[in-house]
Amino acid sequence: MNNPTRYTLPAIVLHWLMAALVVTLFALGWYMVELPNGPQRGEMFALHKSIGLTVLWLLGLRFAWRLGHRPPVLPASMAAWQRRLATGVHHLLYLLLLLQPVSGYVSSSFSGHDTKYFGIPLPGWGHHDAAVNEFFTEVHEVVSVALLTAIIVHLVGALSHLRPGEENVLRRMWPL
Repeated sequence: MNNPTRYTLPAIVLHWLMAALVVTLFALGWYMVELPNGPQRGEMFALHKSIGLTVLWLLGLRFAWRLGHRPPVLPASMAAWQRRLATGVHHLLYLLLLLQPVSGYVSSSFSGHDTKYFGIPLPGWGHHDAAVNEFFTEVHEVVSVALLTAIIVHLVGALSHLRPGEENVLRRMWPL
């Protein structure tokens, strides 16, 4: 059932699953870069890569689902600038959620280390090249800051509608 005031159940599940994985990736990313070189650091990087690629696959599913299932219309009570901002932030989130794992995969491909998806070797996009690796590592880091900023704007926007007299837009994506 596609209720015009709520997202579909598959869209809600994908949203919250991806949100949990992205939070995990940020925590894991901040933790792993502080580890000294060694087996634990390698394991954390491998896990980070696998979860990141999972987010990429889920994003593909989300795009495919969205093609046939339009999101509910934003409430008419929202100011036009709020609707434009919300739409723009959603589009930016999709773009950043694509760029983040792709830049990580390309960086890994040029790092001289194998990229594996939960232990399954994946093809690299190039040979060991420190300069290319460094460039895409920087892209990955810059995109992570942009992604975190967009997530904060998204959260503040959603939570701002919990004020008395505001339409609760959070209910549209809430799983219960």
